[in-house]
Amino acid sequence: MNKELSLCALCVRLRALEPEDTDMMFAAESDEAAWKYSDYLAPLSRELLRHYALTYDADPLRSGQLRLIVDIDGSPAGILDIFDISPRHLRADIGIYILPEFRGKGIATAALEEAKSYCRIRLGLHQLTATVANSNLFALNTFKKANFSPTGYRPDWLRTPEGYEAATLLSSILL
Repeated sequence: MNKELSLCALCVRLRALEPEDTDMMFAAESDEAAWKYSDYLAPLSRELLRHYALTYDADPLRSGQLRLIVDIDGSPAGILDIFDISPRHLRADIGIYILPEFRGKGIATAALEEAKSYCRIRLGLHQLTATVANSNLFALNTFKKANFSPTGYRPDWLRTPEGYEAATLLSSILL
């Protein structure tokens, strides 16, 4: 087993969103390179993100979403979102953003594995899916390392400054 990944798996923790995470969320939401993979058309203000953290509804079955902070030894390293939660079909979508200084260390893979376990055990979900731009090879490989399998192709799925881009649908059955 990769020593870096096994070390990382011991220190990666998913935790609740706190108002103190506002600056980290602002850095993540301000990363224009990631905008082409999201639905954002404009930057979010620190004040809006702080308000979000203060008023966040952390009941995922009521709100249909769960935002978690990827924490490395007490430092926020990224954001993991579980959204479009379906209590009827026991499935949800998942997305992850890791701050640039924490990338390439196996943190995203470990966080996805933690999220899968949480979704299976705590939320009783059966399946997680992710839609990833085909040009985002790092994300595609990360989801595959976390045992997500390509299950669909979405042509012209993302409108980017360069034009439309296809995306891959990846799924993981939570056994």
